[in-house]
Amino acid sequence: MKTIMVIPTYWGRHSEIGWQMGDEIYDHPTPIDQEGTLGRTLDSMQVIENKDYELIILVAVTTPELQEEAYKKVSQIVSEHRPSVKTYVIGDSHLSEIKREYRRLSEINTSILSLKGYSNIRNMCLYTAYILEADTAVLIDDDEIFEDPEFMDKAVEFIGGRLYGQTVDAVAGYYLNKKNEYYDDVEIEPWMTFWNRFGSKTKAFDKIIGSEPRLKKTPFAFGGLMVIHRNLFKIVPFDPEMTRGEDIDYVINSRMFGFNFFLDNTLSIKHLPPAKNHAVWQRLRQDIYRFFYEKAKIEGQEERPNMIKIEPEDFDPYPGEFMKPDLEDKVTKTNLILSLDYLTREQVENAKASIKNIYISKYDAVPEYNVFKKYLEVQKNWRELLNFARDNSYTLNKIFKKTQLRYKKDDLDAAVETNFTSLNLDLFQELSEEEEMYLINISEIKQFNPDEIIINSDDINNTLYIILSGKVKISENSENGHEEIELAEMNPGDFFGLTSLIAENNTPYMMDIKAVEPVTLISFNRKDLMEFFNTFHESSIKLLLYFMEKLNEHLKLITDLYAESQHKTQDIQSAIKNGD
Repeated sequence: MKTIMVIPTYWGRHSEIGWQMGDEIYDHPTPIDQEGTLGRTLDSMQVIENKDYELIILVAVTTPELQEEAYKKVSQIVSEHRPSVKTYVIGDSHLSEIKREYRRLSEINTSILSLKGYSNIRNMCLYTAYILEADTAVLIDDDEIFEDPEFMDKAVEFIGGRLYGQTVDAVAGYYLNKKNEYYDDVEIEPWMTFWNRFGSKTKAFDKIIGSEPRLKKTPFAFGGLMVIHRNLFKIVPFDPEMTRGEDIDYVINSRMFGFNFFLDNTLSIKHLPPAKNHAVWQRLRQDIYRFFYEKAKIEGQEERPNMIKIEPEDFDPYPGEFMKPDLEDKVTKTNLILSLDYLTREQVENAKASIKNIYISKYDAVPEYNVFKKYLEVQKNWRELLNFARDNSYTLNKIFKKTQLRYKKDDLDAAVETNFTSLNLDLFQELSEEEEMYLINISEIKQFNPDEIIINSDDINNTLYIILSGKVKISENSENGHEEIELAEMNPGDFFGLTSLIAENNTPYMMDIKAVEPVTLISFNRKDLMEFFNTFHESSIKLLLYFMEKLNEHLKLITDLYAESQHKTQDIQSAIKNGD
């Protein structure tokens, strides 16, 4: 099962300029002149023991003029912190390439494919994972810290399986604050009396997170820790109309389509976001739009094949309590109290803004269209986009594969680049710098002492080796097992393991390979090489032809040597027999 972790990172204008009218609104985008929290998140990934996953970093900006600068900034940060897994950095320019393919070959609406707005960015998390052939997408945010070495094992342990007869289509984890608690780190204020969102969340958290069993169906999820199986994300998209709360809305949408969303109370991550600078009335206004939209979606449901009608009570105590008929009353009372609180502090403009929230709840927050039907249109569009992606997977996959970040390795590995080009093989002289760096990045350096076994017969043949320095010999045991028959000797620049490119998986080696003197090898796993061939099509043809030619030479040499050794053995046996 292929797992891809996706981390969106948000960038804004220079700290001296700040947010401007017309910019996208995010909780805490990093000013382009600062380093932000992404590097901290990447460093913390080193604690994860299971490295069997790939990483996508999505670059989102508050204004288009930052796209190029932010992409370079993020690429630099990732290069400096060097995640120990294959990493892609994807920005608006790559998305533009993808959209050009859609326009060239179809008339499908691609507006949902966007790096603007939380919901669209979440959809891009799913879309990029789909294109890069993930079975499971793990959604993480750039203000989090990994502390659990078993994080990835827990994340994928149940996904795609069955629990008590129900499929596990998605798994939510939860946030830990700086006190290592799962509660929201807030102080209760008077205006919260009727807008008891944090109290409702506390009840829900205690019920789902703070009690057994480990896995329970959940009415909520955290956008920065969601594990979603391909069966779900190829059907259900995030709703682009949701400006906030897209994570819980996704749980609701999943439930409507009959998918099961569980929470694992052992799967957690430290959440240390920068302080929010928005005024309380402003955050409250965002919640007003969010909950009235959610309420309208539930109320607008119709009977549809393969869909389930849901009720607010299915999501009690949170978010269910904020999707019921008394929502308008909650908004009115809460904003009256908040307005009075602002007036006592002589913040007249904030008080006016709070009163305006009441007006908005009555005349603007309630959508004038059927939210449920509109979402079904989005879902249909999502299916069309992914069907196109399936039919044009090679082209789209190649666009994203080019975004894999390559950096030179340290110590012994840093010498690979020099040795790689100094081999003076015509084959490698024809590679572009990007292709050469790709091969260096997927390579592994191995060293062996004289007489040390490199490969035993019966070892699985899944790796290609190139000798950087030293000599090796290829041999096999005689029929009686008492004599080693040397078949060939190989020198710097020679290859072995070439049959791994054409052999079936789990095919064993037929001969032993041993170091004659101190040997340094560079190795390439078959799976990684196949991805190189898929990414760089033109060069892959040259490489494969070269490898096949070399393989043919090796087989002919070994056949001749083997025949010669067999002839000598027969002569010796004949001599011994005649001597008798």
